[in-house]
Amino acid sequence: MREVVIVSGKRTPIGDYFGAFKDLSAVDLGIQALKAAIDAAGMDAKQIEEVAGGHIYQAGCKGNTARQVALGAGCSVETVASTINQQCPSSLRAVEIISQNIMLGKIDIGAAVGYESMTNVPYLLLKARSGYKMGDNSVVDSLLNDALVDAFNGYHMGVTAETLAEEYNISREEQDELSLLSHQRACEAIRNEKFKGEIAPVEVKSKRAAEIIDTDEHPNPNTSIEALGKLRPAFKKDGTVTAGNASTLSDGAAAVILMAKEKAEELGLKPLARIVASASASVDPKVMGIGVVPAVQKALTFAGLHMDEIDYWEINEAFASQFLAVNRELKLPMEKVNANGSGISLGHPVGCTGARLLVTLIHEMQRRGSRYGCASLCAGGGPAAAMIVEAL
Repeated sequence: MREVVIVSGKRTPIGDYFGAFKDLSAVDLGIQALKAAIDAAGMDAKQIEEVAGGHIYQAGCKGNTARQVALGAGCSVETVASTINQQCPSSLRAVEIISQNIMLGKIDIGAAVGYESMTNVPYLLLKARSGYKMGDNSVVDSLLNDALVDAFNGYHMGVTAETLAEEYNISREEQDELSLLSHQRACEAIRNEKFKGEIAPVEVKSKRAAEIIDTDEHPNPNTSIEALGKLRPAFKKDGTVTAGNASTLSDGAAAVILMAKEKAEELGLKPLARIVASASASVDPKVMGIGVVPAVQKALTFAGLHMDEIDYWEINEAFASQFLAVNRELKLPMEKVNANGSGISLGHPVGCTGARLLVTLIHEMQRRGSRYGCASLCAGGGPAAAMIVEAL
């Protein structure tokens, strides 16, 4: 099979819930990210043969949002597009699908995009079509119904984080310390302009003026152990998971351009990285966050690599307890993982995060001179994903 390379990767800044991007749709953000990745590659959008988009909250966004993103970014009407929903790993799965189609010779050039506007997720009237006959009925929050509440057990994902905290004996203090570290790392990355190469600034227009957003909104330099310690448990009485040690509702998008190695050579483009292996694995929905462990193990097996051969890791912080449980198993040195923050500090715009992790991974590997890197994240319902790349 053919080798697949990544020739560019870009992301928007990550906006807070009802923050800078509150007036932009998920599709708007996806278009911005894909345009930026195309420009960074120095190619024509019409050269892209297929776009796969990771997008979870599709209600109200009209059909096949990946097709909307593709045409909005200037791709040809002949460009094929499909929208992927595997919960949080959706856009990493999109990267995998595009890379597999290139490996099989079905296409030479493709794009994978992840995008989400959690701010603009609608409320639902689930019984309205058949009519409300009498009495009160409910308005359903799609944010909860379609992702944040487990489809199998009927409780919030935060409860699964509490379960992992109990099973792995993870204290509130450990979780708050990880949260503080995440914010400290993200704030330091912003101060040192480490995200400058991966972020594509977004122009946000209002009635009064246009503003350029070029920085992630959520990292907080004033976060402290004392402030985190004052927060109440969010999901369980006497629990340890709080709003401060969990990832945040966010808006954002990320995109990567993939090609067959020989096509990149033909076009004179210098690749950033090579796709080495990818894998999905699944666990009981009650402990969904630990799915990263078997996904990483499978990806390593497919790559023919050992854990200690991976120079750098990006593993999403859905919850501090989830990340800590994963690392109880993987035993990664913290200097080799999430050097610039992750979901707790940067935010977790769910459909975007898989591609965002990959974009951040590749840029950090370049700074470090790393050879192999791995991105991974868990998903509501149990299926996690992992991808290993080699820097070029």
